[in-house]
Amino acid sequence: MNGPRRNSATKTWIRQHPYLAVVLGYAIFLVVVTTVVSLTNGSLDVAEILFQALMYSLVYWLPAFFQSRTVRRTKERLDAHGQSKAYLRYPDARPGSLSGTWNQGIATPAEGSLRFQPAVYDNLEPSGRATDFVVQEVLPERRKVRRNERKYLWDVGYEVVTLLTDKGRVQVAASPETLDSLVELLASGPGTPS
Repeated sequence: MNGPRRNSATKTWIRQHPYLAVVLGYAIFLVVVTTVVSLTNGSLDVAEILFQALMYSLVYWLPAFFQSRTVRRTKERLDAHGQSKAYLRYPDARPGSLSGTWNQGIATPAEGSLRFQPAVYDNLEPSGRATDFVVQEVLPERRKVRRNERKYLWDVGYEVVTLLTDKGRVQVAASPETLDSLVELLASGPGTPS
């Protein structure tokens, strides 16, 4: 009886403190690895092993830290303008073109329309010309991006929704929260049936 309750409390704490949980888990991992390495090498110089482990950790974790900070700032900037990061592709295009390749960019939804600005890098630097779509219908099917169709879609946990637009069928991949707000705005437009 005590086990499931403790498990639930642990999950709740991890969800509330994700960064602290990662640091705590890494510290435990570092101690275990240091102990195992010192025992297998016959070396008792734990301070040297800990120092080396810490240096290797910094080499791997600092770039990840700066990248996550860039992604967070970009998301805040997009949220302030009612925009979001999304991927777009044209499933009915000729093979070899954009039928199987996801194009990263900035989605700006409005009632019944969507503007997609292709962008590059983690800070979503605009590239190319924006495309405006008049959305005629948002198909109800929503699914996760399959492993075999992830060409140039780097983010994990994204879902896909299909739009029927004035330019043909278009698939949009984004985080579930982004798709919720996107679909709500697009479905409320004048060109779409209620």
